[in-house]
Amino acid sequence: MPDPSVSAPTEGRLGDHAVPASARAATKRTLDATPGLVGEPSDAERARTLVVESRTATLSTVAVDSPGTPFGSLVSHASDERGRPLLCLSDLAEHSRNLATDRRASVMVTEAGDGDPLARGRVTLLGEVTVLDGDERAAALQRYRAVHPDAFYVEFSDFRVYRMEVGSARYVGGFGRMSWVDAGEYSRAEPDPLRPHRIGIIEHMNDDHADSLLAFCRVLAGRADTVSARMLDVDRYGFSVLASTAGDGAGGGGGRGGEDGGGKAVRFGFDTPTDTPLAVRTAMIELVRRVRA
Repeated sequence: MPDPSVSAPTEGRLGDHAVPASARAATKRTLDATPGLVGEPSDAERARTLVVESRTATLSTVAVDSPGTPFGSLVSHASDERGRPLLCLSDLAEHSRNLATDRRASVMVTEAGDGDPLARGRVTLLGEVTVLDGDERAAALQRYRAVHPDAFYVEFSDFRVYRMEVGSARYVGGFGRMSWVDAGEYSRAEPDPLRPHRIGIIEHMNDDHADSLLAFCRVLAGRADTVSARMLDVDRYGFSVLASTAGDGAGGGGGRGGEDGGGKAVRFGFDTPTDTPLAVRTAMIELVRRVRA
């Protein structure tokens, strides 16, 4: 019997726009969820994760030429322990001229991936950017070099190290999911420690344990008519699976997020946060034990 606390999927709406179920699956939004577990990452955690895993960003400054006009440029970045962007910029660059006059800026990073870019996550950080000197500069430069080991230009005399003090953040998780993130929540949030291992975990589960994913959907989520199941995403709190039925045109899992004809994204939570691939393996074994019980 399906668990009564597992909600039925409904058509999402954003303003006057209906969000198709397939698009919501593509953005990994939860349609159904197994009850009683630890949930999903907050938007602050998702934002921090994106900033840490990305290597380039769009820096928008206030133009000196064409005064007041936003000026966007591509930059490389790193971040510190509070998620503040660290930039290494040349005095010759237009954005550096702009920052010398007006410190207000935004930094936007986007999630890598295939398909529609608007279905992927992104975050825009807003705040003021300042030049670092002394010990702060040395510490920031060390972090920057760890992310960009080939950045030979950092020793050039015209390059300075900058840091943004984040005043607010706007997170967008794809179609229909968005929020303003408080600066304090953003700085206190932790990036997902599983993110560097995410692709390997997903590929391993889909290639070697598709039968377990199918059993999770049929038994734990009460979807007895599921004929194929494919992991879409995993994080420290749980994972999402695309559960397809014969009526969805399932044929071995298909494309990302229901691109091959449909399916429902089902969220499974871990009992406790899992911060390593080994912890994920242990949690999966526990779920298999529950299915067999």
